[in-house]
Amino acid sequence: MKVSANGASIHYAVEGHGPWVTLAHPLGADLTIWDDLVPELAAHFQVLRYDSRGHGRSDVPTGPYTIEQLAADATALLNSLEIPRTHFVGISMGGAVAQQVALDAPERIASLTLIDTTAGYDDADAKVFRQRARQAREHGMKALANGTLERWLGERFRKRHPEASERIRALVAKAHPEGFAAACEALAAFDVRARLSEIDAPTLVLVGENDPSTPPAVARRIASGIAGARLEIVPDAAHLSIVEQKQFVTNALATFLLGAASNV
Repeated sequence: MKVSANGASIHYAVEGHGPWVTLAHPLGADLTIWDDLVPELAAHFQVLRYDSRGHGRSDVPTGPYTIEQLAADATALLNSLEIPRTHFVGISMGGAVAQQVALDAPERIASLTLIDTTAGYDDADAKVFRQRARQAREHGMKALANGTLERWLGERFRKRHPEASERIRALVAKAHPEGFAAACEALAAFDVRARLSEIDAPTLVLVGENDPSTPPAVARRIASGIAGARLEIVPDAAHLSIVEQKQFVTNALATFLLGAASNV
């Protein structure tokens, strides 16, 4: 299904019944990244997941984008679907969007779950994202897919689960180069580290213990910046912990969301 949201056509899917939970995907992915988690979540919640601007089956306007713009897309999607309030779950780029929504439209957030993400990048990391943007535009996504897979999934998981690993690699390889590049530019400019104390929603921070992109030290800074936030380290996982440790993440997320929902 698609709706017009903030000037772009946004593709989304809804499953389940109960309080709303919104899922935001990583850079270079789409809503299918959540496939394995949705059935258990949909047993207790009405789950909204969507393709970010520039990704999947949503529109791909020419960039650069900003995280503020992607957050406005998410809020506009909620408006279009008449969802007044939601638990918001974001991984990686989706976690950046989640933080921005919590800052820009706090009344829409029942709780926040931030997975393998950051509140802002230093200059060196921002430079890497700008380089990836240039590479995507000049050479396409296939050249970026293998490196992304190595950051997202640990070597042991890739060897033990070649089919699941190939699905993720293929997902990145088929991403739209301009959408990927424009989102890279959004991430390069993203920084809400000085504003974390403004977030007052119940917050869970999850991070893979072996995440090379947004390591546990980064997650700890987020958790320490948001009053009352809880941090959980996902064992034996790299950046894409929702795939590598699906059951651990699902259990942690369901426990947190069910507790947060009871207090809404």
